[in-house]
Amino acid sequence: MATSNPQIQALLCDMDGTLSDTEVFWQQAERRIIAEYGNPTAGGGPSHQTIGVSMEASAALLRDQYGVALEIDQLIQLAVDFALESMSGGVKWMPGVLALLDEAEAAGIPRVLVTSSPSSVARAIVSELPGQSFDAIISGDDVSSHKPEPEPYLRAAEALGAEVQRCVALEDSVPGVLSALRAGCRVVGVSSTGEAFEPHERLIVRQSLQGLSLRDIAVP
Repeated sequence: MATSNPQIQALLCDMDGTLSDTEVFWQQAERRIIAEYGNPTAGGGPSHQTIGVSMEASAALLRDQYGVALEIDQLIQLAVDFALESMSGGVKWMPGVLALLDEAEAAGIPRVLVTSSPSSVARAIVSELPGQSFDAIISGDDVSSHKPEPEPYLRAAEALGAEVQRCVALEDSVPGVLSALRAGCRVVGVSSTGEAFEPHERLIVRQSLQGLSLRDIAVP
């Protein structure tokens, strides 16, 4: 895999909260499900507990904590439908991420989207990118073990034939950071929402991707 920056073989990017400002759409979808199918007074609405985890885990929380009397598959489909409906109004991109993806493209470094969201949602988000794309997408539909397990990032490196230790992951949640670290990636943890990441020798913590360049995240 020839690139102009041999230290980084691939840039692996989380979606919700890292690439796109879409966590709010999922939270809106969850609140709507609770209001229409559950008990809105049970816990005050979804919290950070659903950020960065699998759709199955989020659905189980809605069912068990908020009394939503639906099957997991039904809950997931409702959340996807409601979120896509909200996203149709326009997707906002997180600060600095598009510039970093552009720099990687110019350097010949492939990019993979790594998300716990279903492939239908991932494709919808990618289709909104302004003149950019990803070389591969690893969605929640493509793995059997979700973040914080390492499989999503291992699969992303495998999709490109890259050494996972030479990949840099961009993440904004604790489960996502753990997933990438456990896989062996170098990780940029974006703490824009106040997430507290445990220190790690392969983890760089930033408040934002704004102003970040490839030289700042080069693999040693």
